[in-house]
Order: sequence, then C-alpha cells, then structure tokens
Amino acid sequence: MIEIDFLDELDRFQRALDKNSVEVNQGEQKSDFSGQGMIFKDHKKYVPGDDIRKIDWKAYARTKELFVKRFQEEKNVTLHIVVDRSSSMDYGSVNKYEYAAKIGLGLAYMANKTNDRFRYSVFSETLTDLTAARRNANLGQLVDTMNSLRKTPESQVGECLTQYSSRIKNKSIVVILSDFLVDIEKIEDALQSLAGSEVVLVQTLSGEEMDPDMKGDKILEDPESSSTLRTYLTGKVKSKYQSKLQNHIGEIQEKAAENKADFVQVNTEDEFFESFFNVWQRLNR
Repeated sequence: MIEIDFLDELDRFQRALDKNSVEVNQGEQKSDFSGQGMIFKDHKKYVPGDDIRKIDWKAYARTKELFVKRFQEEKNVTLHIVVDRSSSMDYGSVNKYEYAAKIGLGLAYMANKTNDRFRYSVFSETLTDLTAARRNANLGQLVDTMNSLRKTPESQVGECLTQYSSRIKNKSIVVILSDFLVDIEKIEDALQSLAGSEVVLVQTLSGEEMDPDMKGDKILEDPESSSTLRTYLTGKVKSKYQSKLQNHIGEIQEKAAENKADFVQVNTEDEFFESFFNVWQRLNR
C-alpha cells in the first residue's frame, strides 16, 4: 500500500533540493530533463559571475568582446513512466513494486512541478495507461488507482513495451522500472522498440534477492508461474545463484549500452530518497 502521505514527503524533498541548489548558469534556464536540450536564443555581454563555459569564443575572435550564449528550453518533451506490476515485483520485506511505483510517482511529481508532460503506465501480461500525457495531473488520484490494481502473474516486458512504443508521438524520455528478471532477449526487444527515445532502465531488486539469507531444506516458489522446487540450499548453491544473477545484470547493462539506454540499479533496502535522487540525477545529466 502506497500511503498518500508520500506526496507530503515529496514536497519536503523538493523544498530541500531548492534550498541546497546552487545556480551556476546565469542568463539561461537549465532543462529539468536531459532529453529536453537547449535551443540557442541570442547573446549577451559577459559580466563577472556568468558561466565562462558559455562564452562564445568565435564571437570574441570577431569582435574582441566577450559574449555569453543564451538558450531557451525545448518544451516538447514527454516523460513516460512505465512500472512492472507482475507477480515477481510483489516480493521483499520492502515490496519491490511499491518501491518502484514510488520512484515513478516521484518522477511524475517533479514533472508536475516543472510543468512538463508525463504519462504513467503499468504492465505485466498487458499494458495499462493510468494517465494521459498531460500536465498537472492529480497525483492523489493516481496513488489511489495504483493501490487498487491487482497483480498478474507474468511480465511480458518485450511485448508490452513494443506495444507502448506506438503511443510515443514526440520527443520522449522513457523510464522503465522493473526487476528485469526475464530472458535477456525480451529486454533487448523492448529496447529496440523504443529506439529514438531516451530510455532509462531502473532495475529494482530486494536485498533478499541480492544476498539471500536462506540455508537448508527449502521449497522455492516461482511467483509468476506458481511452480515449486524443493532444494537444499548450501553456500555453494548461494554462490552459484549470485553468480548467475550478476551475469544477468551484466547482460542487461550490455544491452542497454548497445541500445544507447541508461541503466540504474536500486536496492529496496536502501533509503528511498537516496535511490530516487540517483534516478533523478540520471535524468538530469
């Protein structure tokens, strides 16, 4: 359950960011999303305190005077937030789905604050849009909707995101929040279908998955298929499991790099706003 008080926490986080931010780019407005970019507007004479990185040295060569380039923000970018709602995300002492969904809500909140368009969707076996691509959406209603959703077993990340790609009509940033514990080919299909957009994969894993504290005779259940496996867990089995997990994560990172996407991993045992800030920074590089 995502508590509505979480939106108050986002307010406090935003105020803390505003208080601690330092303006270094005078005379220009910084994009809130790295995909928005800047369009050249005009020049102004350099004054002490202006960002020297924005000095137009070609203009100096012609005029022997210092000018700073000024830019206007490109405003036609939509932030697409897509969260995995499959059964494998319904796991952990800190629920993976709720953790990922809250990161998505935080991104929607920040987009609202900067008057940018966003779209929030969830997927499992099918894809469900929870908001239209719009500004100033009611985040309280979005929290209520998300809490009412039921989980469905299987994560069809490739099929759902291929379907989703047809809904992207303009320059976009697509943030996908999932554990990505599926075949690497499905992840690659999803990335290829989103070619042309800036894509960020946010892999959400629990501490129990990354470092399982289990030993002895256990019955393991696959949350997506409900199949079970009885096994005896030893240190050797744990080491083999962790090696396979790290190999899978490495493959995701490789596919992301090949398709010019960013990859961020978050652990649900980490302090939430630390994880959220890491994702937010990635969008603002």
